[in-house]
Amino acid sequence: MTQMNKRPDSLPRQGARPQAQRRAPAGGAARRGASTGGANSRRPSASRSRGPGRELAILAVGGLIVVALAFFLQQAWPNGFPLRVSGSSVQEVREVTEIHTAGPLRINEVMSGNRRTLSTGDGSTPDWIEVANVSGSPLNLKGYALSQAADAVNVFTFPEMQLEPGECALVLADSRLRTDATDSLHAPFSLSSAGDTLMLFNPAGVAVDTVNLPALDADQSYARIDVNQWQLCTTPTPGQPNTVEGYRALTEPDGDSPVVITELMSTNRYTLADENGEYYDYIELYNRSGEAVDLTGWHLSDDPAQVWKWTFPELRLEAGETLVVFASRLNRREDPAHLHTNFALSSEGEQVVLSDARGRVQDRVEFDLLKADVAWTKMADGSWSSAAAPSPGTVNP
Repeated sequence: MTQMNKRPDSLPRQGARPQAQRRAPAGGAARRGASTGGANSRRPSASRSRGPGRELAILAVGGLIVVALAFFLQQAWPNGFPLRVSGSSVQEVREVTEIHTAGPLRINEVMSGNRRTLSTGDGSTPDWIEVANVSGSPLNLKGYALSQAADAVNVFTFPEMQLEPGECALVLADSRLRTDATDSLHAPFSLSSAGDTLMLFNPAGVAVDTVNLPALDADQSYARIDVNQWQLCTTPTPGQPNTVEGYRALTEPDGDSPVVITELMSTNRYTLADENGEYYDYIELYNRSGEAVDLTGWHLSDDPAQVWKWTFPELRLEAGETLVVFASRLNRREDPAHLHTNFALSSEGEQVVLSDARGRVQDRVEFDLLKADVAWTKMADGSWSSAAAPSPGTVNP
């Protein structure tokens, strides 16, 4: 294309003699041209000066493209992405020899692609590991450990905490080590949804249970159904036995909860101000039992599919006492007297779910469209009404 844009030398200029009719230079000049290969055999000086500069410019542009591409990939896949060959994910998974001993503690269920199944108090959805006490006696977990390999550097060691027979404990695999038994447990590693390994060690450092995880879809768990049998599960049961009853315990209240929801307001304009004089949606709880209830680790949510959405701090609710929690999205848990969830209520209507520390639904309330400063109130006979005057913080009529 460059040659097409030039004026061909073979075309005669206007008024000029055709090149073919021109005489060759005198003998000396002709001999000099022959001895040096002719004028066309020499590289033009202009080309020599532009060549290296053009190559440097090309290299510079190429470098900028590489840097920009790397930045884009880092933003799109901050944790990296697996290579794929013929549709199959390729990664290095160090599989372990599976061990299934008769020990009292076992890995019971694992999720490596949590999106909506379990949510923490800060709104994150980490992967999780469930261990279960399969013995007939209480078990102290102190000294038991989880890791992804026998020689792993990142190891989670359980603190002193007791599991009753058949009870489960959850460890969140989010690379944030926390071993406070009064709060959620966090492992210093995360899991790969493309496949991973897990090992459980007893306090003596002996591997007592192992599992090789397959690739898992989002919100799909890998659950133990027998001593040495596992299956893919689309109805995960974090904190519960891997049974139909365990799933129902997570999703359906049994009506025996000592603490229940008794009032809520989805558009609070003038009814009740928070500690700073601001007005937010609110949810009222009531301890209807005859003794104090420890609400530490319990949960509130506006989504039945994420019952773990917001978590109570260390808190006791005395017998006959009410508690108001503001649904403000502010997520304040430092002061138990002024609690704020990480979600707000929809004035168009939705559900509010109360669950215990193990994620079992204790109460669930569904409401429809509510006008500003109109409360949805539970009456003495158990029915709900929007006609009663709001009474947040006091026992309803």
